[in-house]
Amino acid sequence: MKEKQVQIKQWQSLIHSLHSLVAENNIDKHHVEDIAIRNKKIFPDFFGWSKYKEYIDLRQVMRTMDKLKEEGVVIGSNTSMWCLTKKGFDFGKQLNSHNLIGTKKLRQNSDYHSFEIKRILTSESYKKYVQNKIELIENNEIKYLFRIDSYNLSKDSVTRNKERLYIASSSNDELKQFIDLMWELVFEREILNKNDYK
Repeated sequence: MKEKQVQIKQWQSLIHSLHSLVAENNIDKHHVEDIAIRNKKIFPDFFGWSKYKEYIDLRQVMRTMDKLKEEGVVIGSNTSMWCLTKKGFDFGKQLNSHNLIGTKKLRQNSDYHSFEIKRILTSESYKKYVQNKIELIENNEIKYLFRIDSYNLSKDSVTRNKERLYIASSSNDELKQFIDLMWELVFEREILNKNDYK
């Protein structure tokens, strides 16, 4: 039985394109221009100038990326880099599971975020968690998990680190519960101000 083709919307195409860059390169941060070029290659009819359709309307791409950030599917900015949140990664994966018109399915890189999984499993906070010694977990061990230090305190940066952990552990419920608990401890112990992350 032939798989039904799905018509993708213009805003969805950027999630698909960013997801394809991540899966292909094992790098989660990408510049808006790289996303736009990839998008034009996969979806040539999207984000073109009104008269010269073959050229990319980068302003329209940037505005759409800002809207996707408001929707919680990407983190970053047009002047730095963009990466998918767990929500955006799952949506990109869902898009890739369909037979999209004008595209072909991506082969997922099995090594994707394997380094983050290893980092979680070998962390002192996780070792104490599995031994049910949560009260012995130190603040610096929680900071290590989310890569929080004096050089890495911006909301976007910390949120990106958290989302990377969630994406890496997306198929493991126990690891997701562990990350949930550690993220709660970040605010309970006032490592970060919860009001900044509402």
